[in-house]
Amino acid sequence: MAELSYDRILTVYRLGAGASPLQRRLQDPVEHYYREMEVYGARYVQGRQVGETITMLVAIPRMDCDERVAADMYCVPEDGRVYRIFQAAHGFDANGMPITTLSLSAPEGKYELLKN
Repeated sequence: MAELSYDRILTVYRLGAGASPLQRRLQDPVEHYYREMEVYGARYVQGRQVGETITMLVAIPRMDCDERVAADMYCVPEDGRVYRIFQAAHGFDANGMPITTLSLSAPEGKYELLKN
């Protein structure tokens, strides 16, 4: 059995509506444990073919009770930077645990985080 550690916190957000792009805010934060993975050449090239640069790849455990994390949502891993979720692929890790693999790219614009 492979040793896979999901020991970091990733906060996932939805991008709320706004009258202009500068007024849109990240909202509805949900935290997930994650592990960082290596961005391989094939995934990087796949993103570049559609004008995206995949800068980070992470995996989060998936449970039936969880709300689905999907493409075009945003997240903040432990490095504190905001990333756009380019792709969310549902599958299983080496231990057979259900996971969602997220391909992340740095967004072009800046978004204000909505605080409670």
